[in-house]
Amino acid sequence: MIEKITNHIAIQSQEWFANSLLELMEEKKFSNITITEIAAKADLSRRTFYRIFETKIDILVYYTDKLYDEFLELLKLESNPHFTAIIRLYFEFWYQNKHFLELLRRSEMLPFMMNQYTRMFPKVFQIIKGNHPLAHNADALSYAMAFSAGGLLSILLKWAEDGMNKTPEEIMKLMELIFPYSL
Repeated sequence: MIEKITNHIAIQSQEWFANSLLELMEEKKFSNITITEIAAKADLSRRTFYRIFETKIDILVYYTDKLYDEFLELLKLESNPHFTAIIRLYFEFWYQNKHFLELLRRSEMLPFMMNQYTRMFPKVFQIIKGNHPLAHNADALSYAMAFSAGGLLSILLKWAEDGMNKTPEEIMKLMELIFPYSL
């Protein structure tokens, strides 16, 4: 797993590696991309790659962490922390980042998102309901997070598998039909 990097040059290299991987994923599946190709596309050395990342999966972790940080910042700015507003924000955010999900889908990497969710969802919960009794019960919180993350992720993955042809508004209308008492 990658560590938090503070060196400006290393941060720029992370970006170049991430952009290079995503560009290569336009052309072929993730599993067929080599570190040598990523480094060459980034115009950096393999040695530089291994100073920053251990594996090419770490690039995806880095990139999704950046996306989740963006989402968490949007969440902190949300003036209406009601469940419906949060879910709407979630779908709008992923709709804006649907190209990344499409690249993962083409590479049969959508399940990768589950590990990222399990790391992100407790942060989301803390922002939304930091004073909720679950926030003080680690065992109950872990099961609540698994339940919430699993449901939202499954909807996101289904939407991505369908090509995200529906707008976030259309997805919200479906959610209202599915969960009429929750939203």
